[in-house]
Amino acid sequence: MAEFDEFDTLEEEEEQTSKINKKKIIIFLLPILIAIGIAVGMYHTFGSSGSNKESGAYKILPQAEGTEQQPLIFYDLPEISAPLKKTSSASEIVRLNLTIELTNKEDIAKIEILLPRLYDITLAHVNGLMSSEISGTEGMYWLKQELLYRLRLAANPINIADINIKNIEIEKNI
Repeated sequence: MAEFDEFDTLEEEEEQTSKINKKKIIIFLLPILIAIGIAVGMYHTFGSSGSNKESGAYKILPQAEGTEQQPLIFYDLPEISAPLKKTSSASEIVRLNLTIELTNKEDIAKIEILLPRLYDITLAHVNGLMSSEISGTEGMYWLKQELLYRLRLAANPINIADINIKNIEIEKNI
């Protein structure tokens, strides 16, 4: 019987040590996993994706060697969705994707600071239009010229070489 008592006490000691080991593992491992998760989240939020390393909101078109022209930089503005003036009972929403052309790499940081102003100016202008004013090639031409004029005024002294309309959609809601 003494042998069974020793065996039972050994089992109880092993169970206690395994419980302690599990608790110790959880206590030490959980904060480490949380710290790793926070570090990965901070890296993705503020690290490489937030710093525009050639794959962000702009693309650079290098010029041929031997020419003294500055490279063209195409900077994508955020999509603009604005309601148009009502001409009938149906409301219309325009979705507009724009790209501005810059000639200086240093202007990218300045443009990023001015993005709220550029967005607001574009939104205010588009919001005051009717769908008949932007339909057809003539309407698109005048929209482009007016937006270019307004964005150049807002971004002065930054030189905006041109503006490109990537996509424009007019959605009718009945």
